Amino acid sequence: MSNEKRHVVMVASENDALRGGKVGGIGDVIRNLPVSLEKYGWRVTVLTPSYGYLHNNNPSTLHSMINFPFAGKIEQAELWKVTPKVPYEHIRHLVVEHPAIRGNPIYVNDPPESPFMHDATKYALFCSAVGQFLLKEPSPFVLHLHDWHTATILMLMELHPRFSHLKSLHTVFTIHNLAIQGTRPMRGHASSVQSWFPELFEDSAWISHWKDPRYQEPLYTPMAVGIQYAHKVNAVSPNYTEEILQPSDHQQGWYRGEGLESFLQQAKNERRLFGILNGCEYPNQYTSAYMSIMDLSELIQSELIRWRERNQDSFIDELIRRIDTVKHLQHPLMLTSITRVVEQKVGLFFEKGSNGKTALDQILNMLAGLEGLYFFLGSGTPDYEKLLRETSRKHKHLIFISEYSEAIANALYAKGTLFLMPSLYEPCGISQMLAMRDGQPCVVHSVGGLKDTVIDNVNGFTFSGNSFQQVVDDFVQVTQKAIRIFLEDKCTWENIRMAAKKSRFTWESSARKYIDLLYT
Repeated sequence: MSNEKRHVVMVASENDALRGGKVGGIGDVIRNLPVSLEKYGWRVTVLTPSYGYLHNNNPSTLHSMINFPFAGKIEQAELWKVTPKVPYEHIRHLVVEHPAIRGNPIYVNDPPESPFMHDATKYALFCSAVGQFLLKEPSPFVLHLHDWHTATILMLMELHPRFSHLKSLHTVFTIHNLAIQGTRPMRGHASSVQSWFPELFEDSAWISHWKDPRYQEPLYTPMAVGIQYAHKVNAVSPNYTEEILQPSDHQQGWYRGEGLESFLQQAKNERRLFGILNGCEYPNQYTSAYMSIMDLSELIQSELIRWRERNQDSFIDELIRRIDTVKHLQHPLMLTSITRVVEQKVGLFFEKGSNGKTALDQILNMLAGLEGLYFFLGSGTPDYEKLLRETSRKHKHLIFISEYSEAIANALYAKGTLFLMPSLYEPCGISQMLAMRDGQPCVVHSVGGLKDTVIDNVNGFTFSGNSFQQVVDDFVQVTQKAIRIFLEDKCTWENIRMAAKKSRFTWESSARKYIDLLYT
């Protein structure tokens, strides 16, 4: 591809280059990867849904109208060109606005008996709109699709005559989280392929080939489609890419191929599958936002008071009083975690070790004898938030802040002694990179991207095991070992801390691999 034609169109559900466009790691990638690609001479167009507000929250102009097929008729959507938080000359941000893809929060938590019911429909509509917009986009360009939300474009490309113009494109599919697959019925439901594109069912012979082979009834899994039909496929760390080639066994604590390992093995055999680590930003002249325990306490209290104004929650009042009891103390030891409070991220804390006690109880009992604190920042599902609140009431050394504040997060990354990240699985992970950037060593489960970034006893600490019980035991023991090094061996601790601070996982390095391995 010649220099003047090096153009990639990225399609994703999130974009943190825009105000209000992020939920998780996809948003980070879509913010940072285009910037590094531009440095290598590439033009980038980014397409996401507007969700009814991104074109209002950011400076924008109406670009064009899109006519596209959906639910048996021709729909019309607005396409807005949006100015991001930090503009770049060769990066264009576009959002699709349509009543059926409005919503805040971005993702809907549907009931277990009908997962992805709302999201699958809105992203199928989004894919149809994007596919028709691309009809007018000058070729050639690389079409880079991110996660299950965008994979329906590949189905339309293969099956729908109005999308045949896409067949000439080089396509790339990035797996951000294999466990979330977007599976829906082929037919017989308001949220099904038949409802979205009934014209495809005039001849339904194709269904047996496209249905998910794991199920007797005909189901459609966008994640599987992305893996099978993109020219190149990647996951967001080398180690995670190897893990997902193997079958999962949740009873043993193994979260791997999630039923799609045969498709992934085929992609690897066809030399289409790659693992590329996500990067981290390292701003020039970056300095940590270090603050004293007094300043940190006052920051947390101010944020809690602000949250209380819009949410009458007695737990916030408890936290404000709790912070009062610690702000005047001088704590040599501070554990931190900053995470989404969901099973993947925090489930291991509540698994029991060989002594019958949960990992979190054991760690907090350890802290009690050392007069240490554990600041835990994050929000998520009600069940795990409830567990953390109950544990916080039982252990005065745990301060669980069940909201998210970037100011508090930055202070904890900089102030903390030891960062705990015991994810059950982790495609890449960014929190460990941010903690390390601030010189805070991490204790991590040796899985996925955590294994690619944290080296045991070099720039942090890792734990593992072949069962939940073994993993919990090792997690507690490694945390205890790290604390002991901090308290008793300052020289070793400083070497590990500085190795963490000097570790680099740059987007420039990642972008070079995207170009060399995926875009050509």
